[in-house]
Amino acid sequence: MQSVIPKNLDAMTPAAPAKPASVQALLNGILDGEGFRKRFDEVLGARAPQFVSSLVSLINADSALRQAAVDAPLTIIQSALKAAALDLPIDPALGLAYICPFRNKGKSEAQFIIGYRGLIQLALRTGAYSKLTVVDVREGEFQSFDRLTETLSVNWIEDEGEREKREIVGWIGYFKLTNGFEKAVYMSRNDVLRHEKKHRKGQEMSRAWREDFNAMAEKTVLRKLLGKYALLSVTYQQADPAAIKAADDLLRGCAEEDALEAEAAVE
Repeated sequence: MQSVIPKNLDAMTPAAPAKPASVQALLNGILDGEGFRKRFDEVLGARAPQFVSSLVSLINADSALRQAAVDAPLTIIQSALKAAALDLPIDPALGLAYICPFRNKGKSEAQFIIGYRGLIQLALRTGAYSKLTVVDVREGEFQSFDRLTETLSVNWIEDEGEREKREIVGWIGYFKLTNGFEKAVYMSRNDVLRHEKKHRKGQEMSRAWREDFNAMAEKTVLRKLLGKYALLSVTYQQADPAAIKAADDLLRGCAEEDALEAEAAVE
């Protein structure tokens, strides 16, 4: 019996799986194909190539962000554009702005998160502040808070060694403008815990809160202070109205930043 051999053996051979594109190639394709590179050039000028390079390095260093680059690359580009419009570097070591991965319906996506130091930067750019700070309050220091006059009474412990032994019971955010206007807000530990629980996703506290509760509490107090009372300057350069609105929403607590922080780190 004569065997039948297909004339085209290639048609019978399974195709080799496509090699995944590198992060650099993937982002370059999106930047060029969707016109985003021009947008970065408009916002950052000569610093655009350096910013894109730092974005690639950031993604390569984080497996969850690499997955987001595959699942939802536009969320990374959009997050990076927000940071660029605010003129905030995305190097995590600087603490100014972050591009954080989170899970959404089984896929990895990216979210822009403004950092504690980033909020301070936006305030200081106005040149209107003579003082801006957040300090912790130790056990025995807090005396009273008048809700009508918003006057705080605190008896600070002068001995720093003794103070370090006391438990942190709250945080005070305070600023004073060069024209003399000043404002302070106080949040107890219980206030901060209620805030975290209200805005978390899921049942458990996020990794960011577990690993550095004090830093997250300070940021929460600072956002409450600046979002409600402060003068802010973003130095948008050539930011469009959409970027300006996104920045304003973040600063004033309208965006879903706090809710998304609960899944900012893919565990």
